[in-house]
Amino acid sequence: MSGMPRYEIINLGFSPADGERPELRFIEGDIHFSFLDWREVLVRFTAYDVRYFSWIEELDVPGIRDDVAYEVLESEVIRKYKEQKIISPDDVYRHFKICFNEQGVLDVVCERIAVHGQKGLDEVIP
Repeated sequence: MSGMPRYEIINLGFSPADGERPELRFIEGDIHFSFLDWREVLVRFTAYDVRYFSWIEELDVPGIRDDVAYEVLESEVIRKYKEQKIISPDDVYRHFKICFNEQGVLDVVCERIAVHGQKGLDEVIP
């Protein structure tokens, strides 16, 4: 019997609230994502070694906010992928749900997310 997914707000180094003009490119297993934040500053981040992702227009989980980033703990996707041996039990993948208000929701299972700073330096999210 598996537990229900739990949604924990996480600080990825940017706020998706009121983000506009989201742009997603899936290249060689990584997602390169950019958007304009509420200050109209361009935010860029990369999700590395993506195993699953979806972009949906409407938030699909009742009771969570539509303007923050979550880490999905006890993720159903990760559990299924480990059962089906798509990912090995030792692999560390994380499930994020990044909510951009009415723009949409990026749902992604990946190894890690890194934010690209204005100076081109990568900041790895712990």
